[in-house]
Formats: sequence, structure tokens, C-alpha cells
Amino acid sequence: MSELERIAIEKAKEAVHLDRQGSREAAIARYKEAIQILSRLIDLTQSPVLHEVYKDRMRQYLERLNELNSEAAAKPVVRQSVSSASKDELQIEPVESSVRWSDVIGLEDAKRIIRESIVYPWLRADLFPLGWPTGILLFGPPGCGKTLLIAAASNEVNALLYTLDAATVMSKWLGESEKNIATLFSKARKDISKGRPVVIFIDEADSLTAQRYLEVGGEARARNQLLKEMDGLANKNKKEYLYVIAATNKPWLLDEAFIRRFHKRVYVGPPNAETRLQILKHYTASLRVSDDVDFEELASMTEYYSPADLYNICLDAHISTIREMFEKGLDEPRKISMSDFVYAIEKRRPSISKDLIERLMDWAKRYEAV
Repeated sequence: MSELERIAIEKAKEAVHLDRQGSREAAIARYKEAIQILSRLIDLTQSPVLHEVYKDRMRQYLERLNELNSEAAAKPVVRQSVSSASKDELQIEPVESSVRWSDVIGLEDAKRIIRESIVYPWLRADLFPLGWPTGILLFGPPGCGKTLLIAAASNEVNALLYTLDAATVMSKWLGESEKNIATLFSKARKDISKGRPVVIFIDEADSLTAQRYLEVGGEARARNQLLKEMDGLANKNKKEYLYVIAATNKPWLLDEAFIRRFHKRVYVGPPNAETRLQILKHYTASLRVSDDVDFEELASMTEYYSPADLYNICLDAHISTIREMFEKGLDEPRKISMSDFVYAIEKRRPSISKDLIERLMDWAKRYEAV
């Protein structure tokens, strides 16, 4: 119930935001999703108070949805030629990564698995008569390096990287979602035929492949087409350098059929004390740091802090010296002291909770495949 309520709120917020931006079709899609989830909540709740709250919210969204549909019906239809429509269907272009393995601190097990799946087959395909893993799922807390791992692997084999965040995918592909997914994979295979491996990276995969009771029609067709394309990658007679790599912070929301398509399911967890020490030293390498700074002590103080959190701590400590310089009229900022770091830690709580780690580890016990 609480998870459904949270998702309904998120969908509603997205709908209102898109509505204010003037993105009518995307807003309509989000309003429909919010209404469907609220309808489910109305059926499930036994609280008369919550029942009325959900009904009132659903009524408001239905009213706005009807208004948007009326506006769309009143707007003149502009017919596109086939060529111009195809250009509008998919405007996602690949990028080339400049991230190196040395930029990824820690995560040795994850790096090993990705090398075995992507780098080694590219270097010596003859050593893989049974093929190689083409589907990889990275799951773990936010800010722990999942995206960085993908960028480094893509750079290692000079791959083209298609990055799809879930919000863009769902708003762009609603209606003709399955056609656009097929177009993307076809485009990727053309890139492969030119001698370049391709990585299709789906960020926030849970938003695209959530379990069926949360879906609307467009989501179902999108997921089914994606499953079909991934089945094609798993064909034993094919040895394509086309990889689908997904990342999620909430793997328990993923559809079972989607999970099974990934040969490798890798937990990317928060850094341990030794890795936190390396990360802190890495981020402060270009800063002027006082001799009293004890990085080992700082590493021990930052349990459950993600690499992104550690970066922000270093940034906060650095900015505090700059602020002091301007306020006191100094010519240059002083060196960053231990107290600056301690103060920054005290003012910034970790973004990773113990409960989240426990839930992820429970999921890993059931589904992890390394």
C-alpha cells in the first residue's frame, strides 16, 4: 500500500510538472497512470478516510485529464509525411564515453564481471564458443557508481553508448513505444555492422519494467517489445556485440520476466572503509588540505555514505574555506582543516539507509547472478 501510494504521488507530480510545461501528451499519460494506481488503492484500502482521500484525488486528476483530452480534440490535426514522422519517432543519439577504469574506485567484483562479459569477448571472440552475456543488471543504492561502470566499460571497447533514462523513454514512446524500441535496436545493429560494439543503457529500469499491476497499455507494449529484443540477443546462433545494461535502485519492482533476461545480475553496494579512504583522497587530490586532516578517521566516520555523498562532503568543506575568505576579506582561502570535514559530515546525512541495504541484500540472495 505505501509503495503504491508513493508511486501514485510521483506520477501525479510528474503529470502536474509536464502539464505546466505544456507537454500535453506526456501529462495525459502520467495522469492516466496516477488514476490507475489510485483506483487500485481505493480497492485495497480499508480506511474510510483514505478511501475518500484517494477518490477526491482521482476525481481531480480525471477532471484535468478530460480538459486536456478536450483541448487535444479541439486542436487541428497536422498530418506528417512518413519521412518527417520517422525523424520524430526516435531522436536518441549514441555518445562515446571518456571514463576510464581508473576513474572507478573500488567495485572490483563488478568491474571483473563487466570485463568478462564485454571486454574479453571483444578482444578474443574465438574463446567464447557458447557466446557471452549480453544482458547485465546492476542494482544497488543510488550514487554508488553504476553509471560510471557502464561508461568505463564502453570506453574500454570503444563502444557507442545509448543512454535512456526512464522518464524520457516513457514520455517519448507512449503510443508507439514498441515501434520505437524496435527502431532503436535496429539502429544499434547497424552501428555494430560498421565494426563498433553498442551498449544500450537503461537507467531507472524499474520505471520502465515495473510489475504488471502498475502498468498501462503503453508500458505493457514497451516492456513486451524490450523482452522480445532481449530474447533476440540471447539467440545462441548470434554473437553480437550489442549489450543491454540496466540499472535500478529498486530491483524488487522489476517484472520477473525482465529479470530472467539478464545473464548477469550484479550488486553494486556502498563503499567499504578502505574504498571510502581512496575516494576521499581522490576528490581532495587537487585541493589544499591541512596536515591535521586524518583521512582514515574520516573514512570511519562515513559508513553508509555513497561516493556521491563523499564528493559533496569534500565540496562542502572546500566551499567553507572560500566563504570564509570572502567574509573576512582575505586574499586566498586557507587550507581545508579536519574540522571543516567533520562539520561537513555533521551537516550531511548519508543518502543510504541500513534498511535499504538489508532489502537489497535480501533481493540479492534470491536473484543475484555473478
